[in-house]
Amino acid sequence: MRTGHEQRQLLEQISLEDSYILYGNMYLRTDRSVVVTDSVQGELRAIGSYLKGMPFHAFSLHVVAGEGNYEMEPMLSYMKEVLDGSLPDGQKGVIALAEPSTNRVQIPNILATRTMHLMKLIDPERLLPVGQSRILELSEAQIVEKMAAELGMISFRAEEIAEMPHIALFSEGGEPMAVAGFHVYDEAYVEIGNIGTSVHHRQKGLGTQISSDISRIGLEKSANVYLVVFADNPMAIHVYEKLGFVTVSSYAFIEFLL
Repeated sequence: MRTGHEQRQLLEQISLEDSYILYGNMYLRTDRSVVVTDSVQGELRAIGSYLKGMPFHAFSLHVVAGEGNYEMEPMLSYMKEVLDGSLPDGQKGVIALAEPSTNRVQIPNILATRTMHLMKLIDPERLLPVGQSRILELSEAQIVEKMAAELGMISFRAEEIAEMPHIALFSEGGEPMAVAGFHVYDEAYVEIGNIGTSVHHRQKGLGTQISSDISRIGLEKSANVYLVVFADNPMAIHVYEKLGFVTVSSYAFIEFLL
């Protein structure tokens, strides 16, 4: 297992866009991440992490360039020992890894696989003019929590509302219509997320507007604005492309049984 300082040193082995989730765990989430390495005769073969505090068992993996297949089972077994009972057999887990690596990595008991795209804001000039959204107060956190539950945001963490700016668009009657926030909010880069439009206010352009508004807030923090979207959500991808985002890499989101 690697300490926070050791995790930062390992960052030299990977890049932000090639191993986005793992990079974020090692760079920003050292207090919540269990990071392990797999080496043979001093040669690094793979880096893996388990992220605590997620609504599912969240793993990420980076396989160092090379030849041959990589068996994930020994690393998973070691993580089970390190986490001491937190990963009981039979529960579902999710592993994220760069899509080009999927043909090399052997993962046990796969249930389903989806593709995620990492998109970066390349052309901020395409963002919309500032809309009517406003930053939420901490006392209004339940607005985002309710929307997240309504829409099934799989990566939502209530703590993020307190840790990072979140915004909402309201109707004339004061009803929240759309929300947006961040998963990462750092000078090096930001990741917009927790974006959603109420089922009662669809097809009004609100998702485009609030995505634009949160991207502008992100640009005030960092020049590097990212988001992650599933490939099977073409409507969302179209919105982000319209706002100046482009896909810079793709990842496999693999659900399996521990």
